[in-house]
Amino acid sequence: MRSSSRSKAQTVVRHVGQTATAMACLMLAGCTLKASAPPATFDLRTPHVMTVTAPRPAKFQLVVDEPTSVRALGSSRILVKPSPQKITYYKSAAWSDRLPSLVQVRMIQAFQNAGLVKAVGSRSDRLDADLELATQLNAFQIEMADGATTAYVNLYVKAIDGQRGQMIKARGFERRVPVQGRGAPAMVAALDEAFDSTMREIVPWVSKLKR
Repeated sequence: MRSSSRSKAQTVVRHVGQTATAMACLMLAGCTLKASAPPATFDLRTPHVMTVTAPRPAKFQLVVDEPTSVRALGSSRILVKPSPQKITYYKSAAWSDRLPSLVQVRMIQAFQNAGLVKAVGSRSDRLDADLELATQLNAFQIEMADGATTAYVNLYVKAIDGQRGQMIKARGFERRVPVQGRGAPAMVAALDEAFDSTMREIVPWVSKLKR
C-alpha cells in the first residue's frame, strides 16, 4: 500500500511539474512575441533648401561621406536624453535606417534638389570629386530639461579638397526646436525641422567654398 501511495504521489508531482513547465514556456513565448513586435518606423524628411536667395550654382562635383558618430547615435533608434548624462531611446519607435546612413542620403538629396553644385553623390557613385564633405554627427536627439522637450541637431562639417586631400574649411551647425505635442510623431517632426534648418545653412555655405 505504501509503495502504491508513494507511486501515486510521485506521479502527481511529476504532472504538476510538467504543467508548471508548460505554463512557464507559454508565458515566455507570450513575452517574446510581445517584445518582438515591430516598432513604429519613421523616415527623415529631405530638407527643402530654398534656391531663390541662394548663390549661383558652383561648377564643382561634391562627394558626401556617411557621417561619423558615437555609438549611441549610430543605430536606427531615436535617442532621448532625460538629463545631460543619461541616454535612453524612445520606446516602440525607430528610424527607417541607421541614422548616419539616413542623414547622408538626405544631405545628398538636399544638395541635388537645391541645384547649387555641378554634381553630388556618395563614394559609391564614383564621382571625380572636387570637394568632399566629411560630417561629424555630434547630436541628433530629443532633450528634456526644466520641463521643456527640445529636438537638438548638431553637425560639424569639414570640406576637403578632393584632389589634394587637404581640409579647406570646417564649421559647426546646430539647431534647437521645441517639441510641439506628445509622442514619437511630435518628436520626429521637431528633429525634421532642426535638421532642415541646419541644411539650409550648410548647402549655401558649401557651394561658396570652391568655384
